[in-house]
Amino acid sequence: MMTRKTILSVFLLLALSGGCAAVVGAGGGPGHPQIVTAAPVPLDRDRPGKAAVGPLRFLGALDIAGGDAVGGLSGLWVAPAGDRFVAIGDTGLVVDGRLDHDGGQDPGGRLIGVHDVQARPLAVEEGVSHRKRRTDAEDLTRLPDGGWLVTLERDHRILRYPPGGNGGDDGPQGRPSAIPLPPGVAEDAPENGGLETLTRLSDGRLLTIEEGADDGRQERRAWVTRDGIPGDGVPRSAADWQGFTYRAAPRYRPTAAAPLPDGGALVLEREVSLLGGWSSRIVRLTRHQLRAGAVVDGEELGRLESPLLNDNFEGMATRPGREGETLVYLVSDNNFSSLQRTYLALFALPGPAP
Repeated sequence: MMTRKTILSVFLLLALSGGCAAVVGAGGGPGHPQIVTAAPVPLDRDRPGKAAVGPLRFLGALDIAGGDAVGGLSGLWVAPAGDRFVAIGDTGLVVDGRLDHDGGQDPGGRLIGVHDVQARPLAVEEGVSHRKRRTDAEDLTRLPDGGWLVTLERDHRILRYPPGGNGGDDGPQGRPSAIPLPPGVAEDAPENGGLETLTRLSDGRLLTIEEGADDGRQERRAWVTRDGIPGDGVPRSAADWQGFTYRAAPRYRPTAAAPLPDGGALVLEREVSLLGGWSSRIVRLTRHQLRAGAVVDGEELGRLESPLLNDNFEGMATRPGREGETLVYLVSDNNFSSLQRTYLALFALPGPAP
């Protein structure tokens, strides 16, 4: 989610481009099919042969357009087989569909298309709500029983959704219940800078990081759940969360996280400026860094910024590749602006997969 300062920068960029932003709601109703196009885009339009950003090997990207409800996407999940995706939007939206890779469903294939895309409102505790402060969803993660956790801003909370139809692969649905938040979030988190990231690590712990205020500070509050929580590892009380400090790059703030096989994680950070436009940073954290009281500086793997493919990347997901690599998917939030895009990009990170 962007703060007022960030939004001002975006609208200045739009104004200088001679355009205007058209904002629409989450239309389409429950499970409404969306007619979308998915055009391939290169990593670098001026250098079509460029195939990597640092250790991240580029495996294709799509510019997804059409469908009144397909936009504003802020969280992403991709099935381990690579055949399905679920995204949530900060307008209170769930989008699900199927992914196409060359070579059929070969987990190592390049990303070439999407199909069977549907959209529906995200239900909250009281059902479908049209109040922004109740439906500002930012990230999601899958639970072992097929259910889901979704983190929301403004009215800060983490909601747990039961397993739904189709084995739960269609994303969060049904009537959720709130789980305990980390200490101080409900009282102290900025309205528009709450728990922006949420993921279930490969060792079963949960990781969440606060976006925080747009104040230039590098330090952001973060939490992991303690080892040994009975059952599915979902916290039973605020005491099950263990706090640490995450240090983002100057002017960047965290927008997503996804698991790595060693119990570590990738973190996606974003920055926007009038002169430089959008910039995203992908950072690797080890399991040993994710502990109570730590001050964590991650390892930067690469940046997506001009002249490379870039936009407001907010969602990230990982899954295993056929050669032991980790496949990394990114999705951008177009803010329902005609001058921004919904990009879905795929990279491969060498090493064992989650």
